[in-house]
Amino acid sequence: MHDEGLNGRQVLVFGAAGALGAGVAAAFAEAGASVTGVDRMVPEGDRRLAGVSYEAADVADDTEVAAVFDAGAAPWAVVNTVGGFAPQRPLAELDPGELAGQLRLNLVTAALITKHALRGMQAAGAGRVVHTASRAGVVSKGSGFAYSVSKLGVLHLVSMAADEVRGTGVTVNCVVPSIIDTPANRAAIPNANYDAWPKIPDIARSYLYLAAPSSGLVNGAAVPV
Repeated sequence: MHDEGLNGRQVLVFGAAGALGAGVAAAFAEAGASVTGVDRMVPEGDRRLAGVSYEAADVADDTEVAAVFDAGAAPWAVVNTVGGFAPQRPLAELDPGELAGQLRLNLVTAALITKHALRGMQAAGAGRVVHTASRAGVVSKGSGFAYSVSKLGVLHLVSMAADEVRGTGVTVNCVVPSIIDTPANRAAIPNANYDAWPKIPDIARSYLYLAAPSSGLVNGAAVPV
């Protein structure tokens, strides 16, 4: 069933080869959007979604992200599902390399996507940017510092970007999952009650809502799911 507001609109989904990104890309395609999935490696075979085209880019590389946006007109929506997790460890055992890696993977990528999305959308006078943060970014227990602070950075990025675009026809928001039922998360937490974990098709509806033309008054929101 098509969402009339998104039908035919250009949508870029970053991280489209991952479990969450693939589910979000599928939801936008189902809503009638013209979806391009961007990831470091383009999925092959049956991992490619019908109705989605793909581009390969290193999303932590400013030049490569710029090239994705410069390849065509400004998209209506840019959805970012790029990211990765680092396990909890005591601060007395902090790994500087892990911290730098988490900031690059979760925050630098989001900042570069925001930079180039706004560059085009502000010129066009309309658009939607939707990032993915984490509940780990707003709590001080239960998560490792490297992962938590990188996701807190995404929340702050969304707030600052939303302030910049207020009143322009562009909005910047984020979805804030607690945990998502993905193969990677099941492997990381083998004894959990998976039935209680949020499922990707349900979470994808939050991205559709924030990207809809009718959601123009929602700006700077961090939507918990």
